[in-house]
Amino acid sequence: MLIWNLLLSAALTAGPPDFEAQTVDGQAAVGRVVRLDAGELVLETAGGPSKFALSTLAMLSRKTAPPAAQTKASAWIELVDQSSLPATAYTVQGGTARVALVSGQNLEIPTKAIRWVRFAAEPDGDGKLTKQWSEITESKAAGDLLVVRKSGALDYLEGVQGDIDADTCNFQLDNESIPVKRPKVEGVVYFHATAPELSEPVGRLVAADGSRVAMRTVQLVDDRLKISTPAGVSLELALNDVAKFDFSSGKIAFLSDLEPESATSVPFLGFAEEPQALRDYYRFGRDRDFEHNPLRLDGKVYRKGLSLSSRTALVYKLPGKFRLFRTVIGIDDSVRETGDVRLEIKGDGKTLWQGDVRGSDPARELELKVEGMKRLEILVDYGAGLDIGDRLDLCDARVTK
Repeated sequence: MLIWNLLLSAALTAGPPDFEAQTVDGQAAVGRVVRLDAGELVLETAGGPSKFALSTLAMLSRKTAPPAAQTKASAWIELVDQSSLPATAYTVQGGTARVALVSGQNLEIPTKAIRWVRFAAEPDGDGKLTKQWSEITESKAAGDLLVVRKSGALDYLEGVQGDIDADTCNFQLDNESIPVKRPKVEGVVYFHATAPELSEPVGRLVAADGSRVAMRTVQLVDDRLKISTPAGVSLELALNDVAKFDFSSGKIAFLSDLEPESATSVPFLGFAEEPQALRDYYRFGRDRDFEHNPLRLDGKVYRKGLSLSSRTALVYKLPGKFRLFRTVIGIDDSVRETGDVRLEIKGDGKTLWQGDVRGSDPARELELKVEGMKRLEILVDYGAGLDIGDRLDLCDARVTK
């Protein structure tokens, strides 16, 4: 009986994973992915098939963590479409890179589709080197960059990168060929005279091995994903290795991911010169409450949102062409017995909603039209209880198309 139970448990564990689909307008469903392509997602749920047009999706997240990758990356490759691929081998001959991915797939990628390659495990644990690498990759160079590590810091040569084998990076500097031993090389940044014209991805995925792939097309075939990226790279990935798909770009923007144009907080009891610790305490929270705990309303935990004290005023410059502002408002469960605030939301100076929010009230959903508006203003003012328990949560606060 014990052996049978173990076999049954292993069979169930090895089955296709469940994913949760979340739409731009807040709908959700959980089930097994039976179809996924550039037009539609179909989940097999407990209540039957649920279909979603990809244009309506914000996120598709795995309910349980995928198994960790068994192979360590020795190189990280970033494509010109911002896809990031972990690899165990990287060589170049005649302008074509031969890449062995951590997933086991072998690819041939023209270097014109590669932004950079870094020969270091990620993360390397050295904040200084990571910052230097970022600065080098963002620099406005007029040629390829060969980046080397010297005396605990990064330096680079500018020229023309040639072939790369397991031992040597052949680099041309001032018409002179310089073979550089591979262990000395931190990475290569490829020069592109003009920015490539790329189609918009339908979404991006994150895999257990750390891959982040922009998807121009995607199709699920026998529990394997066939993907082409905007840079023209084709690859396959097992659905079982995917952590999440993000389809939100251009459709949805969470306020907690945006930097406000202005943010002011005025404590009820002020000081002529406010201590920094006091200013930090009253500063609005992103995706956490003021004690750095998850946001919670009516017993439900929210992953995204803002936590605001009275009196706080935020102004956001709205990105893109969005139609609606959606949020769930309420006094955080940690202080809801005493909380009482006055909330006002404006768009371009016009009041969209105002009212009292008390801890005795249930959480409330708001959906406000912001089409054509350039700025969103949020003011949390003192209520009848002055500032006692004034911890307002704007959960899942987002603008959508």
